[in-house]
Amino acid sequence: MSKQVVYFAGCYANYYDPRIGRAFVEVMEVNGFEVLVAEPRCCGMPMMSNGNVKGAKESFDRAVQSLARLAAAGLDIVTTCPSCSLMLKKEGPSFFDSEEARFVSGRVANATEYLLRLLRAGKLDTRFRETPLKVLYHNPCHLKVQGVRREPVELLESIPGIAVSKAVDTCCGMGGSFGMKAAHYDLSVRIARKLWGEIDEADVDAVATECGTCMLQIEARQDTKEAVHPVVLLRDAYKRA
Repeated sequence: MSKQVVYFAGCYANYYDPRIGRAFVEVMEVNGFEVLVAEPRCCGMPMMSNGNVKGAKESFDRAVQSLARLAAAGLDIVTTCPSCSLMLKKEGPSFFDSEEARFVSGRVANATEYLLRLLRAGKLDTRFRETPLKVLYHNPCHLKVQGVRREPVELLESIPGIAVSKAVDTCCGMGGSFGMKAAHYDLSVRIARKLWGEIDEADVDAVATECGTCMLQIEARQDTKEAVHPVVLLRDAYKRA
C-alpha cells in the first residue's frame, strides 16, 4: 500500500466500542491505505469539559507530542470521535497554544469529513452492495461547531439503497459526562425527549451518529433503535455476499 493515514481512535473507540476503530481501518484498507494507529492518548476534552484545565493540558500536550512527528511527515490524522477532532483542531490549540499544536491541528479531520473528501475527489471505492436500510442521522454538537453538518449524510447517501433522513439539529442531552451525573440526569432526559420523539416518528431501522455519548443517550431508553457510527455502515456496505 502506497498511501498512509494516521488513526487517532480516542477513548470511546479504544475502550467502549472497538468495532468503530476496526470498521474505520477496514474502510481505509479497502481504499488502499495503510493505517498507522496513533498511541492511545486522551485528547484532554473530557477533563476540559469538567473544569480540570491542568489535566486537560497535560493530556492534550502528550497527544500532540505523539502526533507531531507523523504530522511533520505529511500524514493526515483522522479520528472517528467528534470531541477528539474538536479538541485537536480547535479547542486545544486555542487554550494551549504551541507550534506543535498548531501544526497538528492543520492535519486533523473527522472520519466522515475525510471520507467525503475522498468521495468528492473520485478517490473513494464506491463498489458498495445494495443496502436497503432506513437511517436517521443525528449530528453531534461537537461536529456541528466544526462546520461538519451535511457531509456525513452525503457520505451515507453514496451507498445504494440506503435512505437517510436528518434529525433536527438539537443536543441529545448527554453533553459528554453531563448527563451521566445524578445532579443533571432529569435535565438530560428532558432534553433527550425531543430526539427520542423524532426517532419514534421516523420509522427507521437505525440511528447513525459519530458521537459515543450521543450513542449512549440514544440507546438509553428501552426498545429504542440501534445507534451506529457511519463508518460501520460504510464498512458493512463493502462486504460482499
